[in-house]
Amino acid sequence: MTDPVTHVTIATSTGVLRLALLAHFGAGLVGLVSGFLGLAVTKGGRVHRLTGRVFVYAMITTGLMAAGIAAYEGKLTMVVGGSLTAYLVFTAVTTVRPLAGDRRALNIGLMMAAFVLALSEFAFGFKALGNPKGMIDGVAYPMVFFMATVVLVAALGDLRMIRDGGIKGARRLARHLWRMCFGLFIASGSFFLGQMKFLPKSLRIMPLLGVLALAPIAALLYWMWRVRVRQSLRGIVTINALNERKLA
Repeated sequence: MTDPVTHVTIATSTGVLRLALLAHFGAGLVGLVSGFLGLAVTKGGRVHRLTGRVFVYAMITTGLMAAGIAAYEGKLTMVVGGSLTAYLVFTAVTTVRPLAGDRRALNIGLMMAAFVLALSEFAFGFKALGNPKGMIDGVAYPMVFFMATVVLVAALGDLRMIRDGGIKGARRLARHLWRMCFGLFIASGSFFLGQMKFLPKSLRIMPLLGVLALAPIAALLYWMWRVRVRQSLRGIVTINALNERKLA
């Protein structure tokens, strides 16, 4: 039995693998740019909807590519991480733009996938605890447990939505915002901190990279406070408002 590949890079790969890495990297950059632009503009406005659409396509692509590359490398924790990214942004956009067809069946399938991802992450976390350095596939166990908790919360949110027969109002907007923000955090953290060694030395300014990596988490906390705690939708163009404009 052959040992798993430890790490592949664009510089050392060829053929289909090189194309997959280039697609992953390119989609990741598009996701970062569109994601940060989406944070900066009016929520629900035309630019926000456009950048959000680009962000979703880019992050689903980079997440699935990351999962495939990680599977090739034999890094199962990264397979879960890539799948989680795709799941979060997909369920974020279908929260405000539901797909046609049997939505209940789709939501149940996504919920079950999320529970599987959560259980897998918790299993990896306990495995990392037993390792000498407390790491697995280069990831420390606190981060593994953190990601496991996040996806478990997402799965429980899916369960609640299915049980209630849907979601609306502030809960609906909050579900969309936190999943989009956390999807962006996965990208920003992976790029600005996880790939720091590939950046030019002049750009390896730790305070700056740390701020860029954690900015989506700050945005997530702000929007949860504003939408869920204060129940304030001021300055947000909602779906109902858009429909009213079309009818006017």
